[in-house]
Amino acid sequence: MLLRTLFTLLLGSLGGLLFAAVHSPLPWLLGALVTTVVCTFIGVQNMWIPRWFRQIGLIVIGISLGLRMTPEIWGTMTGHIGLMLIATILTVLISLGNAWIFYKVGKVEGITAIFSNIPGGLSEMVTIGQSVGGNQQVISIFHSLRAVTIVLCTPFIVMWLPHHASIQSVSGAHVLGFSQTLIILAVGVIGAWIASRCSIPAPFLLGALLLTALVSMNTSLTGESPALTGFLVKAAQVFVGVSIGLGFKREDIARNRRFFLFGLMHSVLLFVMVIVLAVGISYATDTDVLTNILATAPGGIAEMSLTALTIGADPLLVTAFQLFRVLFVLTLFSFGVRTWVNRHRRTRELQEAGQGSG
Repeated sequence: MLLRTLFTLLLGSLGGLLFAAVHSPLPWLLGALVTTVVCTFIGVQNMWIPRWFRQIGLIVIGISLGLRMTPEIWGTMTGHIGLMLIATILTVLISLGNAWIFYKVGKVEGITAIFSNIPGGLSEMVTIGQSVGGNQQVISIFHSLRAVTIVLCTPFIVMWLPHHASIQSVSGAHVLGFSQTLIILAVGVIGAWIASRCSIPAPFLLGALLLTALVSMNTSLTGESPALTGFLVKAAQVFVGVSIGLGFKREDIARNRRFFLFGLMHSVLLFVMVIVLAVGISYATDTDVLTNILATAPGGIAEMSLTALTIGADPLLVTAFQLFRVLFVLTLFSFGVRTWVNRHRRTRELQEAGQGSG
């Protein structure tokens, strides 16, 4: 197991190094992701890492975001609740439109179509979709493709946009010392543990973010404009990139080629429509287009927030938008779908019982 883990991380790191050499945006995450996916498709054996490597990566990313939190940024985030709701509802409606197309053209049952297309987190959508009768493999393929497609495309698109030149990364940050780093890592781990015990979505990212922000804003531990050492952030990107890439199983794709094509088409269509939505929101509200694209792009909280952190957009506002969408989908939307499914099942059972007694 140790050799397999080291081999997989070495491949991912080499991919990150290659992408960094060609000045790719988000090179360590994208390089690790692409290398892992390519190696999986060409049949490289013995690729595996323990699940907790991704969790460590998410904790480090959460800490990096939490260290940037200030009272002013918190006020900005709470002032965007209405915009978050509008963006989330429009994204869900777009996804439901895609689900209807998949239902009609792909000839799958409705529950599978809905949970394959609604962006609410891969593991959460697979779990909830399966619990109400959806096809686990099809849902998993769709969300894996969506995550990879959007994580790969978004950094390049936002880097190419002409507005990028006007966005400046936070400068003057000081790297935490060794003892400070150990303490803040412990804070992040504790936050992740508390969040996971409380069943918060994306607990390793959000728990670390929230507790780190609380400590950073209310103590003198981290000082002004703190940041983690670059090595830790790069390693976290490799861990997350490799974990996403390993989500692709060659045999699953071979068994579901038709759904693979549908999933790829859905990912591209959803991405294009969400970009149009983000640009429309930017012009309607006079807000930053890059932040809005990353805030509405359904590519994962950690991945989009890390992209924002890298290019100089507002990573905390992106995190808030992404979290709001996930919470909306996992609570109100999922509850509504569960209620509809249960009511439909009861109606069908009553009809069948009536036919049997007749």
